[in-house]
Amino acid sequence: MGLRTVDEYKKSLRDGRRVYIRGEKVEDITVHPILGVAVDTVAQGYALTGSKEAEIKNLFTAPHPQTGEPINRFFVTPNNPEDLAYRTRMIQRSIELTGGLPFGKEIGTDCLNAAFVVAGQMGKKQYQDNARNFLEHVRTHDLSMCGAVTCVKGDRSKEPSKQKHPDYYVHVVDKNKEGIVVKGAKIHITSAPAANEIIVVPTRQMREDEGDYAVSFAVPANTKGIVFICRAGRGAWSKHEFHPDSPARELTEAMIVFDNVFVPWDRVFMCGEWQYSMLLAYTFATFHRFTAISYKVPLVEAMAGCAVAMAEYNGLDRVGHIRDKIADIAGYVETLKALTNASAKDPVMYGDIAVPNPLIANMAKLHFAGKYHDFIRLIQDIAGGIIATAPDRQDWENPEIHDYLEHYLGGSAKYSTEDRLKMIHATMRFACSHESAFHEVTTVHAEGSMAAQKMMILAEAPLERYKQMARAAAGIAS
Repeated sequence: MGLRTVDEYKKSLRDGRRVYIRGEKVEDITVHPILGVAVDTVAQGYALTGSKEAEIKNLFTAPHPQTGEPINRFFVTPNNPEDLAYRTRMIQRSIELTGGLPFGKEIGTDCLNAAFVVAGQMGKKQYQDNARNFLEHVRTHDLSMCGAVTCVKGDRSKEPSKQKHPDYYVHVVDKNKEGIVVKGAKIHITSAPAANEIIVVPTRQMREDEGDYAVSFAVPANTKGIVFICRAGRGAWSKHEFHPDSPARELTEAMIVFDNVFVPWDRVFMCGEWQYSMLLAYTFATFHRFTAISYKVPLVEAMAGCAVAMAEYNGLDRVGHIRDKIADIAGYVETLKALTNASAKDPVMYGDIAVPNPLIANMAKLHFAGKYHDFIRLIQDIAGGIIATAPDRQDWENPEIHDYLEHYLGGSAKYSTEDRLKMIHATMRFACSHESAFHEVTTVHAEGSMAAQKMMILAEAPLERYKQMARAAAGIAS
């Protein structure tokens, strides 16, 4: 089949899947006022692979390793630092070129790459073949994917097998010669309603009595028993906003309910091998945090740009304390960028699969999350209270009050009042809006909590080497 068009992708979503948002069942998500924006955002990944510009086409596509036919480059299993660097560049350029993150293959391939690693460590040919065949399926048909990782968890103080009911974690409820039946729910799943395939991996280490929870598999999104319950996002631009001429871009998240879902054996990547559940969750987390820090770089660059621009529009760009704040902002952004690049350049190899450096990737994600709220505070401080109280576009376009706004809301004489209002509204979206509050929460919790990153840093950091160096400096015999 090869590379799909935007229209072919959208047509594939009209497949009878069960999707709910704001209490209503959606028959066609491609035309829904909120979910349609998410579909259009994911669809931009198909627009990029179909680009007529050689630079874009060459970045987002690669030759099939056997046939030579063009495939989406996300379906190239990374074998070296160059492959990982391509993933970073693809993610960042997609945001620059489309105004949003398509997120139709990134997380799904994070899951699949982790499944390859773990199948290889198990040495189980069936799982290796299943992962290889599934990869061939999705890249040949150019399918969009989501990764379903986080279970709803119930009482966080209790282990999966000790919950008041067993369905707080996705688990196997039946097996037969054709496959397995699973039940449970995953939550916070980005792009889920706009995916063709769902890849499930364990959310944590499972214990010996929790083999039924050590399960990983892939299923089509319209499989019987799957229900998507979606977060309501912002939808298209409103008439109240100053906004760019390009369409609004936004993804949505969903809780995915697995209500006795049948999965054929040839789509199973783990079933009962509890000893490897942590390796699968850990390896996915490394790939996923690498994806996260890659897309966060252009995000924080644009946000930093708002701070620089607002300083200039307000006429404060030469003031000492403002320049000091901008220096802190630049340091935050460039440290994240340097760590992101470094994590690709020094991968850990599992056979011929290159996994981003776990220590550096987790350092980068912790840096981003741990300092993000200070970063937002600096932008708010520089921009001023106007980002919370500014008149909107309809005020500006009302001839009865337009001249008042033109007269009183100017800033530096270098810039027009209208351009200042446009920048105020852009900064508002990043630092003083419903969307910005949403991102402040997801910064703390998405791609794993800061506690999870610290756990992985402790696991990966050469603490014994540090200690031996200290002992040598102190003159203590080892």
